[in-house]
Amino acid sequence: MRSSTRRSRKMGPEGLVEKKPLYVQLMKEGHSNSAACRILGIHKNTGRRWLHGRNGVEGLVQQGLDPRPGKAVPAATVSSRYLSENERIFIADRLLAKASLQSIARDLGRSPSTISRELARNRLDSRRYHPFRAQQMAQKRRPRPRLAKLAGDDELRDYVVDCLSKRWSPQQVSRALRERFPGQKARHLAHETIYRALYQLSIRPVPAGSARLLRSGKFSRRPRCRTKVKPRQYITDALKIGDRPAHIATREEAGHWEGDLIMGKGNKSAIVTLVERSSRLLVAFALRPGIRSDNIRDQLIEVLGVMPATLRRTLTWDRGSEMAKHAEVTAALGTLVYFCDPASPWQRASNENANGLLRQYFRKGDDLSTIKPADVLFAAAEINSRPRSVLNWSSASAKFATYHAAAAKLAGSGSSVS
Repeated sequence: MRSSTRRSRKMGPEGLVEKKPLYVQLMKEGHSNSAACRILGIHKNTGRRWLHGRNGVEGLVQQGLDPRPGKAVPAATVSSRYLSENERIFIADRLLAKASLQSIARDLGRSPSTISRELARNRLDSRRYHPFRAQQMAQKRRPRPRLAKLAGDDELRDYVVDCLSKRWSPQQVSRALRERFPGQKARHLAHETIYRALYQLSIRPVPAGSARLLRSGKFSRRPRCRTKVKPRQYITDALKIGDRPAHIATREEAGHWEGDLIMGKGNKSAIVTLVERSSRLLVAFALRPGIRSDNIRDQLIEVLGVMPATLRRTLTWDRGSEMAKHAEVTAALGTLVYFCDPASPWQRASNENANGLLRQYFRKGDDLSTIKPADVLFAAAEINSRPRSVLNWSSASAKFATYHAAAAKLAGSGSSVS
């Protein structure tokens, strides 16, 4: 009985929908909720529901009904590189006194060419300079609205979107544009221009959702802070990164690797990532289920064991317990394993960067146990084939191929001599 009564109850008096825009207008004019409801003859609770109901103020804004009273917008500050109104008055007074442009510029602390351009642009006739009219002309000319390059060039926009779909960074896209459109400077974009196109809704000329293709995967840009967590001590009987030879930091010698894990849902699955410090080559593979330290040991021996000895000299790892069998890795490969200091991921910066790139393919919270090995290999191959600024716009795979060829040649010459 109660449910039937509730279904038959009217949701409100007729004409309430027509009064909603009037209520919004009264609120814009500065009336309080009670006053606006009294004028319209509606209950004040209705006004509260319109203002703070299910959608709240944002819901009304999305409907084009902003109830917030208009506020005076302060005038935007003008850069000091522009002449101010007081300076223009000073110029007019000095011109009446027959002063030269050099002396006027010297008194204002400006360049004589600035005064000359001011007179050429903002003086209607050659006889008299009107400072207030010149100020109005300069203010009217200052805004220069123009169509964004990506919005007005379909070919350029399609190429940028195609590069972003390959998960290239805006900096890589910016560099590729110079090779794709040589001699066409109008089509050469700074990487910040691409970021603005992705993030700023008012000028976004690329398809919505393209920001998800960036490594961060965020739709908006905002600063973030990291919480300081006291690190746990896992590895005690190991070589510290401070014991590592100093020449490794120069990245001139190949064969020095950095490694880590990217974890899946509930830390129950993981992908192993290895990065060669000199070439930035990424090697990634899914960690097998089972005892983590045993699997890490076995899979590292399998992956690094097929490389020449000169390309697996050292390995720098985080302080995770998964590397508890590091001594067995060293015994099998001859690869020395060094461990970073607590809370110092920047000491394996190349690996941290590669982990971020790989997260574009395997997001946080994903169950990595369901990932096929071919998918991991594809992601690593696509990352290794990208042009890299740090490699003078070569790719990691091409750089490592030269090292591998040199190592094979050295091994062949050594065997022939023996």
